[in-house]
Amino acid sequence: MRYLLILIIILGIGFLEANSVLSFSGMPQKYYGNDIYGIGMGETGISDLFRVNTNFLNPANTITASNVTFSTAFAMGNIWYLDKDNRGFKDDGAYFPYFNLTIPLKKHKFAFCFNSVTSGNLENEQENVWNNYTYTEINRLSASLYKADLIYAYKNDLLNFGLALNYYISHRIQYWKMDFKSTYLQDAEYEIDEGYKNPGFSFGINKKMQDFSFGAVYIKGTDLDGEIKFKYDHSPYTDELAGDFTYKLPDQISAGFTWRFKEKFKINLETHYEMWEESDENLDNGYKFGLGFAYDPLSGYGSWLEQIPLRMGGYIRYLPFRVNNEKIEEKAISFGLSIPLKSPIKQIDLACKYMLRGETDENELRDKSLMFYVGITGFDIFAKRSRKIEHRYIPEMEE
Repeated sequence: MRYLLILIIILGIGFLEANSVLSFSGMPQKYYGNDIYGIGMGETGISDLFRVNTNFLNPANTITASNVTFSTAFAMGNIWYLDKDNRGFKDDGAYFPYFNLTIPLKKHKFAFCFNSVTSGNLENEQENVWNNYTYTEINRLSASLYKADLIYAYKNDLLNFGLALNYYISHRIQYWKMDFKSTYLQDAEYEIDEGYKNPGFSFGINKKMQDFSFGAVYIKGTDLDGEIKFKYDHSPYTDELAGDFTYKLPDQISAGFTWRFKEKFKINLETHYEMWEESDENLDNGYKFGLGFAYDPLSGYGSWLEQIPLRMGGYIRYLPFRVNNEKIEEKAISFGLSIPLKSPIKQIDLACKYMLRGETDENELRDKSLMFYVGITGFDIFAKRSRKIEHRYIPEMEE
């Protein structure tokens, strides 16, 4: 049963429906490594060393684990699309944002992480009329960039550091079809398939000083090499390799600051800077600023309700590509809580996020979404149950 669970999780990670009406211009959905605790705190946590932190965008955060730690999550919700003519529709989405496993060996920490980096999927159908013939035009896009990390971190009294070897895998499949209702006309369809991959690396540091902690990470940009294939279902009926293709990932710098006060309150400040202009002159540099507040009561004190950790926060983000030649702004607020379990390092995290992306006045398109998240942290699925049966001395009865 344990290995079946692992298989389901690994296969489920590939199920990603991060949709956006802006997807044909780029991949608007961006994941910054947050666990569900951090998502509920305004998508922050790169510097939070006051808990078991599985935000592995900063590989140095692996030092917060003192036991074999497993964490994963599930997200689901609805997305509403709207254009400048007030036409819109609703779509649902569900995905597994990450899978993390940490193995500590004293001051040395090892981890494996798999997650989505960017994505953008969309399907659109509309009926049109041409020379009194009615047809349906179908546009479908599936685009995702995934990252697998092998992480090593070292816990040091002066400065903790972590190094991650990254391996990127990506695809972009665009499908188009003209479906005539009449049987006298031939339907037309084609598909463009892009696939690319390559390794990279990231390096992070962090430090805790009494009630303050900070963290920073540098992610090295890399060129992902791949190829483009064209597929037609009509004349010339070809399925051919169009040529090589390179997708350039930019350098990224992220940093954060955490302040804990009165033992059970925390504030996170966080920023991310993506240097897209250096990799593509048609793109803008990307920015993200986040702020989060948390109430983390001491375990074992007060009533059960008083022991429930609560948090909230928000962020603002500027996407690297433009729509209608205008910058795209993304804004979100989030809320979260944890369900305490028997062990302080084991918990179930819940979060809710409301997000707006784009403006109909400027971009002529807009996304609005409400997503719910469930995450588990601290469950050692590889550990064996301890045997509590040992040899006992049984005295003999005296005669």
